[in-house]
Amino acid sequence: MNSETSSSAPIAAVVDLTRPPLETLTYSVTETARVLGVSLPTVYRLIARRLLKPLPGLRHKRVSKRQVLAYINSGQLLPA
Repeated sequence: MNSETSSSAPIAAVVDLTRPPLETLTYSVTETARVLGVSLPTVYRLIARRLLKPLPGLRHKRVSKRQVLAYINSGQLLPA
């Protein structure tokens, strides 16, 4: 066995499994649709109507968690 390819450090030492995962602060359009329980085109319509504003300057649209929660709490959700 080549000593360069084998690792002597256990996986747990590389990845700390005792720490909770980081909290998500932004959602992709797909994640936003899943959280709101709507389709992708609906999320894009909400963005076009400026009911949700994606973060500026990013290559892919990301919506802040704060905006998604504010939209949910505003009561403007589409009827089921």
